[in-house]
Amino acid sequence: MTAGTGTVPRPSSGSGSRVPDAPGPRGRATVVALARVEAVRLLRHPAVLAALALYAGFWGYDLATGDAGNRFPVLQDASWSVHLPLLLLAAGVLLAANQGALRAHRNGTEPVYEVLVVDRARRVGAHLLATVPVVLLAALLTAARVGYLAARPGAAGEVRVLDVLAGPGCVLLAGAVGVLLAVLATAPAIAPLALVGLGMLTFAGAVNSSADWRWFGLVAVENENAAPLPASLVDRPAGAHLLWLAALTAVCAVAAVVRAGARGTGWKVAGALALVVALVAGFLQLSGVAPDVAERRTAFTERPAAQQSCTTRSGISYCAFPGFEVWTGEWADVAEGVLRHVPQDAAHGPFAVRQRIFPAGGSSSSGVAPPLKAWAADDAAAGTPGAVTVGTDWSDGAAGGDRRSDAVAGFAVQFAHRVVAGRVPDQPRLEMVCGARSVLVLWLAAEATDGTGDAMRSLRARSWGGISLPLLGSATGLSFEPRGATAAYELIGRPAEQTAAKVAEHWAELTAPGTSVARAAELLGIPAPAEDGDSAAVAGC
Repeated sequence: MTAGTGTVPRPSSGSGSRVPDAPGPRGRATVVALARVEAVRLLRHPAVLAALALYAGFWGYDLATGDAGNRFPVLQDASWSVHLPLLLLAAGVLLAANQGALRAHRNGTEPVYEVLVVDRARRVGAHLLATVPVVLLAALLTAARVGYLAARPGAAGEVRVLDVLAGPGCVLLAGAVGVLLAVLATAPAIAPLALVGLGMLTFAGAVNSSADWRWFGLVAVENENAAPLPASLVDRPAGAHLLWLAALTAVCAVAAVVRAGARGTGWKVAGALALVVALVAGFLQLSGVAPDVAERRTAFTERPAAQQSCTTRSGISYCAFPGFEVWTGEWADVAEGVLRHVPQDAAHGPFAVRQRIFPAGGSSSSGVAPPLKAWAADDAAAGTPGAVTVGTDWSDGAAGGDRRSDAVAGFAVQFAHRVVAGRVPDQPRLEMVCGARSVLVLWLAAEATDGTGDAMRSLRARSWGGISLPLLGSATGLSFEPRGATAAYELIGRPAEQTAAKVAEHWAELTAPGTSVARAAELLGIPAPAEDGDSAAVAGC
């Protein structure tokens, strides 16, 4: 065969047909030198540079705009979600490593390399080693991002190192896959097709976030509708998953080197060992929630008081799970903002705020009722009867996305309802708030802080007619009749001092259960919302 055909000639068994392999030390030094050159080429590859530019662009945009969406990160969740953008870099490395390993074939110079002291197996090994610097860069980017989030004033929870390391592990595996594909097939379309396949697997795992098999992919995504759990309740098999990624990388690397011509028992043993480790790690990923973690989740859900520390500000107790104490100041700002527009002699205190979790909540389980009786008994035993519930989500107004924005609006509404009605919801269903009370509660919640105002406006933009705010994604919560919501949003944005004066003047009538929306509108000086057929009757008011 001629060099122009691009076909790699098979070495014959004759002693003079090819240059023998280089001695061990010299061969290793040559491999390292070649890996150094290929590493520079890899880092300069357009696919890698584009991925790095996108990663930096996302972060740069956040920094330039104040990054309000990450004002209150929960670090145990950020530990796994932080490397999602690294999948862009993993994709770039797979393509670049594949093209680098195929360079000699594309240029028709593969036969020329056969006269060098470094055989094809060692050249493939050099391409594998060339991915290490970009993996170190991925680790540096991840560490910088996690460090930035942990340094945010509102950061809660703790960093989980094994989850963080999975991001660079994905990049390393992608590089090994790219090289292996180059050894198995020289068609340039193979790597992009493999990339599409991995992308589909990742997307399927993200859609099926409760399925155990998602751990066999690159990234195991959690349910985006579920609120964060305290760090001691998180039970992700991060160590097993990291071992799974490392073992798969070793399997791909050994397969590539052996396919390229490496011989010897050591390679077979290494490949078999890597395969066994991959199988064991894959099985360990499916172990499920540990019994002791399940017990703690039950205790934290039903008896949160024993797990929390409390602080008092302006006579209000704020109780938070470990790691979330930093948010009590934000809760206090909302509570005091609600009380600021309430007559001093009208608030039915004392008030308390207690953080709770309800893992069964979420959009997929909204028909499940929380343990209301257990919560009431726990509050009574802790000396905080009627404590207002706050969750493990928080944001700077509407900047954190719908779920976090609704958490802010939900707490503000729950506290305002506690002030107006003198009680917290205690029914295993959404409780309808009607008449003047619905107007007053929504207005107090929206005017508490700038953040609650933004959250309430965001909620209105996504609502039809009335307003519903389930408690921690459960069947319990508050719902407001459409006419009351319309009147409340008519008030929102008007001078708060003028409205507050009217509220103080007519407080008794506005908080009376029988006062209608029309009467509230008259007392507050706004147009009465138009009647909408039987909407009030349908709503249950």
